[in-house]
Amino acid sequence: MATAVAMRIDPRLRKRRIAVRRAEGRRRLRVLGAIVLVAGIGVACWFATQSRLLDLDHVEIAGVEPAQAALIEAAMDLDYGMPLVDFDQSAIELSLTDLAWVQSVTVTREWPGTITVGVVERVAVALMPRGDGSHVLVDAYGVAIAVTPGATPPAVMPIVAVRPEGSLGDTQHHAAPALAVVASMPDDLASWVEAIEIDESGLRPAVVLDLVGSATAELGPAEDLGDKLDAVRAVLSGVELECLATIDARVPDHPTVTRNPICEATLGAVDDPNS
Repeated sequence: MATAVAMRIDPRLRKRRIAVRRAEGRRRLRVLGAIVLVAGIGVACWFATQSRLLDLDHVEIAGVEPAQAALIEAAMDLDYGMPLVDFDQSAIELSLTDLAWVQSVTVTREWPGTITVGVVERVAVALMPRGDGSHVLVDAYGVAIAVTPGATPPAVMPIVAVRPEGSLGDTQHHAAPALAVVASMPDDLASWVEAIEIDESGLRPAVVLDLVGSATAELGPAEDLGDKLDAVRAVLSGVELECLATIDARVPDHPTVTRNPICEATLGAVDDPNS
């Protein structure tokens, strides 16, 4: 009888234990409910991204003409109707910059179903003859952009008389001195220049301008180009151009001129009635 009394639980303690167990049960239910809710939302989102409401419907290309836009879209090789969430933006941007004439590209995904592509084209600044009558177009950085079929008139843009190397998209590093001249060339002097050559015979590459009328202008290394080109302009506007052979502007403060002696002798004979 004494043992039975000792095993009896205080009613208040019993109620407390029951309350604790119920609280733990409610807590477990709340955690389970949260897990189920998150999982449900995740599943719903996945189904939503795979639905027709969020698939690829439109591609908008800006910054280029329609012909170039068609090339861009073909290079992207997209599947209309694909889930927009599966679109690999970085891979597309990388593939488009592989096009030789594309300088930069920005690709964005716009929900619910549009891909927008912004393209910056490379701008050709010079021609490099290939030796077969065609020319390679290069931009200011020396990147080979495209090939022009057939002979291209010199008046279109400056000719860098250096043979291109490699393939389209490659940088013509060996043409850098001549391209630096193109970038610095004043418009009024450009009309005098038939081609820009690079003389590799010295310790440093030297730039030579082939001028209209068979004269040349020696600029030396591609430095102080603004002063050197101004010196050439000053000579062309201030001296007798007949029989002009060479303008040496390597020291721009003191340009010198040489003349063709055969031309001068011929002119002298014509001018001398007794010859």
